Amino acid sequence: MDKQYYQAEFAEKRNIWLKEVSRTFYPSIKILPKDLHFYVGHSYLICRLLDTLEDAYDITVEKKKEALHQAVLCIKNPSNFPGDNNIFAEIASTSDIKPFEKVILENAFEVFECLDTFPDIVKSDIRDWTTEMADGMKKYSFGSDNPKVQLSTMYELEEYTYYVAGTVGELLSRLFTLDHFRVPEKRSEIMFANGVSFGKALQYVNIIKDSREDFTEGRCFIPADLLNKYGITLEEFFNSEKKPQIKAVYSELISRAEEHLKAAVKYIESVPVRLWRIRLFCIWPVVLAVATLNGIKRDLDIFINNNQTYKITRKEVKKLLFKGYFAAFSNWYFKRILKNN
Repeated sequence: MDKQYYQAEFAEKRNIWLKEVSRTFYPSIKILPKDLHFYVGHSYLICRLLDTLEDAYDITVEKKKEALHQAVLCIKNPSNFPGDNNIFAEIASTSDIKPFEKVILENAFEVFECLDTFPDIVKSDIRDWTTEMADGMKKYSFGSDNPKVQLSTMYELEEYTYYVAGTVGELLSRLFTLDHFRVPEKRSEIMFANGVSFGKALQYVNIIKDSREDFTEGRCFIPADLLNKYGITLEEFFNSEKKPQIKAVYSELISRAEEHLKAAVKYIESVPVRLWRIRLFCIWPVVLAVATLNGIKRDLDIFINNNQTYKITRKEVKKLLFKGYFAAFSNWYFKRILKNN
């Protein structure tokens, strides 16, 4: 293993990949302190690799679970990386996935091996929570032999969002409270208590805003028991004029998202202002999530009718990102932005 390569050449390649696979999240990673920029950026790359495997709709469930299992083994120890039977390269060459996601799969060995260059505590934290994520993804896999997936209960929705996003909140909490950041114990306790909800809040908003488009692509994360509660079928929810029932379902999902967002706010407020870069990393996605949720509530009829992902305007995004800088230095200003939204 060439540690110097991973700290220099690979780091440059990785930043290019990060920018391509997530243009909205990359600026948040870039704003972090140098060491966290590396650790969080690489953690995101691993999560994106896992997410690419989970989202691949044209491979069987068995193949997907095999790939996620192999990823877990490689995260734990890169020496477990397959030789002749490289399942990641195989999926990259045969599955209909985006170009830079193919690149990540094609370079999976380096993604896994780079972990061994990190300090032991960082390496341990990343391994613990990314393997937890991968194991949960196996539980909720769908594929070409099981194309239409719908969660059964609200409990499953909570569990699913824990695996794909709550684990990220747990990992970030540990990275943000490394000894050299000197986060007071009481503040770190608040972060650990709200870390899962911080991750879940963002995932809930994504599920809501993408729900109409997801359904057209063969996915649905809106639980069957929630639809049953309001007397509406899955097909009616997406293709009918039963507006009162559709709105009631969205209202309940939005309320759950807002509960998690309140916890996310507590999480951010507990981060010391002197760690303003970490605060800004957290503030940007939260204020955008709040604005998105409020926009959906405001334009719910339009959202229901057009069956597309809901997006706030670029002008609004730029305005909120700019205001986020000031919120990084003041909890009072942070609350003011949220209130104005």
